[in-house]
Amino acid sequence: MPFDEEKEVLNNTLAVINKQYERLASIPEYRGDDFNEKVLEDSRRRLRESLTIAKKEPYFERLDFQAEEKNEVTTTYIGKAGVFDEKTGNVLITDWRAPIASLFYGFNGGEDDVYYRSPDGLVEGEIYLKRNIAIYDQKLQRVVDRYIRGEQELSGADEFLLYKLGDQKDNRLRDIVATIQGEQNEIIRHPLHQAVIIQGVAGSGKTTVALHRLAYLLYEYREQLTAHRMIIFAPNTIFLDYISQVLPELGVGDIVQTTFPQWVMTIIDDPDCQLESLSERRKAFFESTMVHQDNWKGTLAFQQQIRKQLLQLEKDWLPEEDFVPWENKQGVPLEKIKNWIEIDFKDNAATKKFERLKAKLTRWVEIEAKMYEDKKEQAQAQKEGKKELRKYLRKWKKRKPYDLYAEILKRMGKADMLPPKQKIALDDLAPLLDIHDYWFGIEKEERFDHVVIDEAQDFSPYQVAVLHVRTKRSSFTILGDLAQGIHSDEGIEQWQSFIDLFGSSRSKFFEITKSYRSTYEIIAFSNTILSHLTNRPGYAEPIFRSGEEVNLQQVDAEAKKDRVINWIQQMKDQDMHTIAVIFRSEAACHEIYPSLKSVFPELNMMTTEDKTYEGGISLLPVYVSKGLEFDSVLMVDVDEASYPTTEQAAKLLYVGCTRALHHLSVIYCGTPSKLITSK
Repeated sequence: MPFDEEKEVLNNTLAVINKQYERLASIPEYRGDDFNEKVLEDSRRRLRESLTIAKKEPYFERLDFQAEEKNEVTTTYIGKAGVFDEKTGNVLITDWRAPIASLFYGFNGGEDDVYYRSPDGLVEGEIYLKRNIAIYDQKLQRVVDRYIRGEQELSGADEFLLYKLGDQKDNRLRDIVATIQGEQNEIIRHPLHQAVIIQGVAGSGKTTVALHRLAYLLYEYREQLTAHRMIIFAPNTIFLDYISQVLPELGVGDIVQTTFPQWVMTIIDDPDCQLESLSERRKAFFESTMVHQDNWKGTLAFQQQIRKQLLQLEKDWLPEEDFVPWENKQGVPLEKIKNWIEIDFKDNAATKKFERLKAKLTRWVEIEAKMYEDKKEQAQAQKEGKKELRKYLRKWKKRKPYDLYAEILKRMGKADMLPPKQKIALDDLAPLLDIHDYWFGIEKEERFDHVVIDEAQDFSPYQVAVLHVRTKRSSFTILGDLAQGIHSDEGIEQWQSFIDLFGSSRSKFFEITKSYRSTYEIIAFSNTILSHLTNRPGYAEPIFRSGEEVNLQQVDAEAKKDRVINWIQQMKDQDMHTIAVIFRSEAACHEIYPSLKSVFPELNMMTTEDKTYEGGISLLPVYVSKGLEFDSVLMVDVDEASYPTTEQAAKLLYVGCTRALHHLSVIYCGTPSKLITSK
């Protein structure tokens, strides 16, 4: 029996892993300065990390493969971390990112070609067995055969996927290494030197795919990439907390995870400038007007105007006179100074030109002072010359990005668009960063090896353009869903905006339409909302995981609170681990919060100011829910007033409904929204 066979293999594997781990744990950590010992300690550290991962869940797949011109079938067990048997020197567990593992994810039987690319070239052969193995806390739970050579098509692939998708969620996103699908695998393993742009429907796993791609790139291009020069831009701090466990589960650390506003403010490093309260801005946008606003400051046309003005500002910044440190002695003519700046220093940023000119003039003063024969006269001439040089250089006033921005907008006749220093808005961040990088330059160690932008439909072309300048080889993973572009005052309408920015040869577009998150019924219901969008992307295609019908119910305003309380209790009785009550606005959440909290003390209210997602029972406005998942969701007040037939309202409602994995209920008072009653 496969189960008994795999149970024996697991016990033997764990015995080897535990023995190796115990040996390593008994070796004291080396903290000295000896280079050779430090190298050995680093090797032991990496091995300890791999064994720690392997101890809990050693592997999740088995692949039996016979390479051409080989006489025997080789069995490979695939896990999150590769492990060698120290005693035999053989590979005990193969890392999921290794070339041979791509066969498991990419081969679906039938007429598929069977090969993988190894460092030594193409390896062709035959697959005899593909088997999924579920292990939790060192115990074998499930064995599912997905492919057996010579047998009819098996249903194991769908069975195991549905088994994994049926797991209830906690308060963290988890890895999907055991269930990576073919289309996801193609994106994860796409070559480094292109900007990968992903349009993925709600629940398609695009965020998880992007995180797995980071882990893969660090493995495959380990000689070119370092983790601390990779960065993930997430939509908010709650989302950062939600995804925080995926990379550690995959054995990857040191990758910066932040939001674009937080990161830009650290780069600008101006204590006088403060970011506008995003929570107040978002509330004002979502809870009052829902009219689309053009984001002129986010366009590449605005960037071109900024750059044009910067060029002129730099020219105006230069002194308009010769440098003459001593009377009755020829100095350095302005023409020569300009020649240095415009030719010798032309590839430097403005402040770097200033530093190089300072160094050059300082050296000139030192050389000229040596023309005096007397040492005292030399010292005096050098002292006077450097004093005059300091006076000369003080004519170049130090400029901060905000001050330059103010001057640029004034010259453009747009002074009224300058934000107060204490309220720097999101659409001002890209111009400020661009000005900073032009004026001060970008140090080599500040350039990224790879950038991930999640919820990228809410990024402007200008934001991506300034990141592009800071990133090597157009190495990006950009992902999002145009149907969830709820920040219409900030983002894009079409992915072509980013494709044009990189160029077709330096970018690759993928579209994922399969949704793995929700049941068939929830996805079908959400697609009816999507039908109201004018420029909608493709509909979500559900993996057939059937559940209960979406529950639509009209309630009296007086009975709404009791209905919400009863619904939460029903979900608790059904052992739902993550439960979300989603209102249209934060104000509505605050209104009902005391009543719900008195009945359910464990309830948490989430706003844009929160930094963590606690799981359990959550109360939140719909615009805070984006990117999260819950076992069950109750959408409240889905009426014409809260969700009129507009693009913005449709996207918000679509976001809220697609958060649900297993159960979705919708209640409304009065007239229901046409978004759920008509197509």
